Amino acid sequence: MRHWRLAALMAVGLVLRLVLMPLPDPFDADLTTFWLPWMNFAGQHGLAQLYLHGEPLVNYPPFYLALLSNLGKLYGLLVPGFDYTPLQSVLIKLPAVIADLALGAMLYFAALRITSDKTANPPGPSADEPGSRLGTKPAGSSAALLAAGLWLLNPAAFYVSAYWAQVDAIHTMWMMAALLAALGRRWGWSGLLVGLALLTKLQAAIILPLLLFLAWWQSWRAVGRWTAALAGMLLAGLLTPAITGALRPVLFAYTGSVGFYPALSLNAYNPWFVLQFISTEVMGSTLRDTARVMGPITLRWVGLAVLAGYTLVVLWTLLRRWQPRSVDRLRWPSASQRLDAFFAAGMLVFGFFMLATEMHERYVLPALAFLALPVALYPRRYLLPYLLLVGAILLNLLRVLPFAPIAFYAFERIPGDRVLIALANTALFVWWTLLYLRAADVSRRLPKSPAGSSNQMESVVTTPVARPGDFGSVD
Repeated sequence: MRHWRLAALMAVGLVLRLVLMPLPDPFDADLTTFWLPWMNFAGQHGLAQLYLHGEPLVNYPPFYLALLSNLGKLYGLLVPGFDYTPLQSVLIKLPAVIADLALGAMLYFAALRITSDKTANPPGPSADEPGSRLGTKPAGSSAALLAAGLWLLNPAAFYVSAYWAQVDAIHTMWMMAALLAALGRRWGWSGLLVGLALLTKLQAAIILPLLLFLAWWQSWRAVGRWTAALAGMLLAGLLTPAITGALRPVLFAYTGSVGFYPALSLNAYNPWFVLQFISTEVMGSTLRDTARVMGPITLRWVGLAVLAGYTLVVLWTLLRRWQPRSVDRLRWPSASQRLDAFFAAGMLVFGFFMLATEMHERYVLPALAFLALPVALYPRRYLLPYLLLVGAILLNLLRVLPFAPIAFYAFERIPGDRVLIALANTALFVWWTLLYLRAADVSRRLPKSPAGSSNQMESVVTTPVARPGDFGSVD
């Protein structure tokens, strides 16, 4: 079996998740409060009735709820009275666990493809030589296993999917699949897949600017195909609710998501949480993101404006790396470009978590998936900040949903523990942003090949050339 080590790694990741899947909530959290009543109601009355009459109020897009409805029907056949059993927890968590495994496989094969690209070696010092600023790249199969392992064995990832029963892995899977399709210039598929991501969770919208940038980089025709496929998937996803009379509550899951909980931070330990903590604990008043800063401008709009600016910085940096835009000087999509795109996607998600208001603690999770690829290719440079980021995110998760009372009391004994985690997340965000920008500066200083005519394309394919965006020596 060619990829037996991946299969073994996935088996280990599955076992870790199977241990957690039957467990109930340690206290009334998402599994008890939302998924169990929604599953029982939808299993008996259907998805449309869940949107119209389900309790508590349903504010999720339809994709996962449709899965939950069908799983509820299956559970109703096995347990007609819908009494709770560990099997119900397993069924609720199953889609996210499958998505976890799929993400590991996608990272593995993406890393294999990048390391097999023979056009990725720029002339000049190798990344393995003394003085290289980019670190050492492991062999292709080792890098691929590391990329998969960084997700499959990631405690933050399986804590969210297999214990918390949250669905973030599902829309992360669709986001990564859409990015891979875009890098393969399959614009119809990319649009369809990101449409599925949006039908799973609105937070997937953070990757739309990057996918649009990639389509524009190729041609306006690619933009049109991608946009048409995205619109078609969204319309198809909303067609059934429209027919069954549940379109209004489904649309509310999108239009009402911003402002549904108008807090500066919803347990995401970021700079907004620090401001919220100071407002509540020091000043004695709860500051919401609807508070006005100047005229009609609220703190929510400030956060969105800062996020928009950060998104432009990420994409502008990507544009600088990939110049000049010329087919005879840049074969697209090269290995370095695929790596650039994953890095950019991770930073967009990380920026979304840190800069926007109303963030939940789990919204940073897709960043760990996208950043796993550059980390696996250049572990000496990126592994330490990645592991620190995983640790900080895991602490954030454990602080919000501790696995046992002893964990809660352990956190409570640390003065200002939540603020400390928020400050650590902020420092890591600054560090990762500097790493992203510094990679662009290094690539801009690589020697550039002279411009040639379009009939030089064959030599570009067969001879290693320097291209903006290369992270270093990628075999």
